[in-house]
Amino acid sequence: MDIEQFQSATTPGELVNSDGRMAFKPAPLPPTIDIEGELFDVFTEATTNVGQLSGIGRRVENPSMLISPFIYKEAVISSEIEGTRVTLSDVYEYEAGRNDPDGPNRNELLEVHNYVKAVFQGIKEMENGIDLNLVRTLHNTLMSGVRGENKQPGDFRDTQVYIGGRGEDARFVPPPPSVVPYAMQNLETYLQTGGTYHPLVDLGLVHYQFETVHPFRDGNGRMGRLLIMLMMCERGLLPEPYLYPSSYFNRNREEYTDRLLAVSRDGAWKAWLIFFLKGISRQAQEAFSRASELLDLRDEYRDIYQDEANSVSQLAEEVFTKPYLTVNEAEEILDMSYQAANKAVGRLEDDGVLEEITGRSRNRVFRAKEVFKVIEKPVDELKYSL
Repeated sequence: MDIEQFQSATTPGELVNSDGRMAFKPAPLPPTIDIEGELFDVFTEATTNVGQLSGIGRRVENPSMLISPFIYKEAVISSEIEGTRVTLSDVYEYEAGRNDPDGPNRNELLEVHNYVKAVFQGIKEMENGIDLNLVRTLHNTLMSGVRGENKQPGDFRDTQVYIGGRGEDARFVPPPPSVVPYAMQNLETYLQTGGTYHPLVDLGLVHYQFETVHPFRDGNGRMGRLLIMLMMCERGLLPEPYLYPSSYFNRNREEYTDRLLAVSRDGAWKAWLIFFLKGISRQAQEAFSRASELLDLRDEYRDIYQDEANSVSQLAEEVFTKPYLTVNEAEEILDMSYQAANKAVGRLEDDGVLEEITGRSRNRVFRAKEVFKVIEKPVDELKYSL
């Protein structure tokens, strides 16, 4: 790490010794920021778009219809940033019990599965807000049985870590392990007391602080992105975790790391917040567009199957929550006999709502092709304007 680059008068922290090398210790939040000019314009747009996404919930009787596909999408992209090579199809097929020996690594699928599990766990367990106990618990869930499981999941690191290289070649050196508990306690206090700025601005500040402290030996990126989703719900910005921020970070990886580093080097808070809020705004627009298309499709299915047997009409709604399923899973979802579930699946297959993807006569897996098409549709092909 080039320590001369971290000696600006505007640097929000200080260099400290860590086993003979210098590391960066960030100052506690909050910094002093004037929300004006371009930052105010971007903030206003992000507020509008997040509010629009929040309002989409008024059309949804069952929030899982949107929560499930969006969380799975976020989990896949967040894991992709860390180097996994699985697709959304791979994950759904894995969870539906389709075992392909030539498919992606099972451990990579498990990483995505853990992310999904951690999001649902976080939503369920943050009744008292976001605290360090919850952060450690969710980190343990993220790292269970996957890469990094031998690096003290759920415990703050007890060794020095490096970003962008090792030792003197590192691009950035987070604070030494002795500092981590105090830095995280300060962050918890900031979260628990409600922050200083509008929740959207605080989101950007907290994300910077978490990634700069880098409290765990591994999994900090995934944990930091997961916290964005949880904070948006905890602060009342969204009723459910409809937004998937990793897509924006993944498309702009280099700028993302550069902007974070510029805060530590020069105190470039405004540039970071402009970048961050543009991402939140963009992803809120994208999520709104996908949600609107999914709801339009749901309404179409309701019109088609409103006079059909309950098993068929109900399953036509459940495929939005579970776009890959087996007949046994349909039986459980519908709480009906296997025969009734099989008949409902057959009817939806005949109508093209479901398609069988294994080519087998037993242990078949069905995909809701139109639902999945919306979830995976390229951004520039979405029906609703971005």
